[in-house]
Amino acid sequence: MRVNSAEFIRSARRLREATGYLELGMAQHSLDCLEGLGDLGPFEAAADLIRGEALRLQCRYDAARESLEAAARRFPAPHDRPAWLALSRVYRQTGQMTEAIDTLARARGAQLPGPSPQTQ
Repeated sequence: MRVNSAEFIRSARRLREATGYLELGMAQHSLDCLEGLGDLGPFEAAADLIRGEALRLQCRYDAARESLEAAARRFPAPHDRPAWLALSRVYRQTGQMTEAIDTLARARGAQLPGPSPQTQ
């Protein structure tokens, strides 16, 4: 597979732009930057994280959860921690406190990856 350097640079710039909009609280602008990027290869996890955070700011929690779960799965540990932390915020904001605590533990490195233990 040959890497198209111009496409690689364009994707990196768009992700940086989307991150900037997100930092300014401009969630829809951030999502607009991510539109139409196509196959992002190694940037896919970062795009999922940015998308999830933008959707969370818009209170679109189900869509945010899906993007953040995808980001957490794609990032290798320990680089997955920001995705787990953001996912914990989504759970907290939707009142799912057990999931929020378990996910926060994973973000802090206190819980090993894998299925969460069943609480009774």
